[in-house]
Amino acid sequence: MDFQEAYSQGSEALKENRLDEARKLLEEALKLKPNDIYTMNKLAMVLKEQGDFAGAESLLAGCLEVKKEDLYTNYLLGNTYLEQGDVDKAIETLEKTVRMNPSDRYAVNSLALAYRMKRDYDKCIEILEKSLQSNPNDMYNKVSLATVMFEIGDGPTAVRLAREILKKEANNVAALILLGRIAIEEGSHVTAQGHLNQVLAIDAKNSEAHYYIGRICLETSTVEAAREHFSAALQYDSDKVSILKNLGMIYLDKGMYSEAEEQFAMAVNLSPDDAFVLSNMGKLLVLQGRLDDGIVYLRKAIEAQPDYAFAYYNLGKAYQEKRDFPNAIYNLMFALNFEPDDVYAINVLGRMFLDVGLNDRALRTFDQVLSEFDENDRFAMLGKADALEAMGQPVRAKEVLVQLKKIAGDDKLLIEKIEGRITRINKKG
Repeated sequence: MDFQEAYSQGSEALKENRLDEARKLLEEALKLKPNDIYTMNKLAMVLKEQGDFAGAESLLAGCLEVKKEDLYTNYLLGNTYLEQGDVDKAIETLEKTVRMNPSDRYAVNSLALAYRMKRDYDKCIEILEKSLQSNPNDMYNKVSLATVMFEIGDGPTAVRLAREILKKEANNVAALILLGRIAIEEGSHVTAQGHLNQVLAIDAKNSEAHYYIGRICLETSTVEAAREHFSAALQYDSDKVSILKNLGMIYLDKGMYSEAEEQFAMAVNLSPDDAFVLSNMGKLLVLQGRLDDGIVYLRKAIEAQPDYAFAYYNLGKAYQEKRDFPNAIYNLMFALNFEPDDVYAINVLGRMFLDVGLNDRALRTFDQVLSEFDENDRFAMLGKADALEAMGQPVRAKEVLVQLKKIAGDDKLLIEKIEGRITRINKKG
């Protein structure tokens, strides 16, 4: 097999997503012509798709040694950094690409995405708007701008932009899906389904449309139809793990635990080291009272990602359910080590200290919330009153409760708790 044959067949295999075959053929082509940047770029694309980001990065760096300012290689390298989560390196590389060719809408789009991932929405919007000023007919970046506006809560602008896109391109699937998502957020299920059905009329295998219609069906209690659309979404999407994660969370939020477990189990099977999936599977099992099984998954999540505060928090809650307070406190403190501003977790830790009789530690913990985060935090004020009562300081406890009652507003349940505690303190006194 000569170079041209290996390169052509490898390129065709890449187009058809036959990645193992594409890799073998392109590696063969590269042996026959070691410094061919086109082969290097295509092989890097294969490696990225296979999850070998280090290999792709190394190959692209070699490509830039052959041709220092190759725009396409710069673009691929920037996207490789982006897919690894190295946003700063991605921005540095993509900014260079855009400087060399400001009209490259794909590089502009990736640069804007990098700033979006960094949560610098102002810069992201600035880049996209500047690009559209130069080329108002660039619907690709206009869809991205509309999507960003939706994400930052500017629904009317997002709708306006999406409608402008559809005037130019009536079958623009991305704009129709965005209008469907906006309508779902607004609770307009009929409108949303109209947009999404239009997508399926254009592309019956569109995974996103099936996914969002599934969500609508679930909200409207047509569970079997939801399952059918979710199954179609999985069938037609290559990134099944992301869909399974979303489905697991949707079912978990709705209290449909067996369905959630099914989705998370499939996700774990496909991606056994995914900390998010492992942690949420653990949380789900704990919610069902299967504490030991839940702890196993939560520990696996921490092994996969040692700084994952959410997993430590849920592990702490699991041990709390087992009445194993030393381990519960230990894991909750680890969670706060990685997420020190998690007020909810700090309050839970304070309550754990109360449960084991460490009343002074509990008081200091609740005071931390009230002094550093919110002086009117109701959970912390109630906890502080309980800590003071447990420490034999009923007068101070009542003062906190009276103060809390003033800010309780129409919260009848909280008012009942406050009055119950005041009555209890009065009886003791």
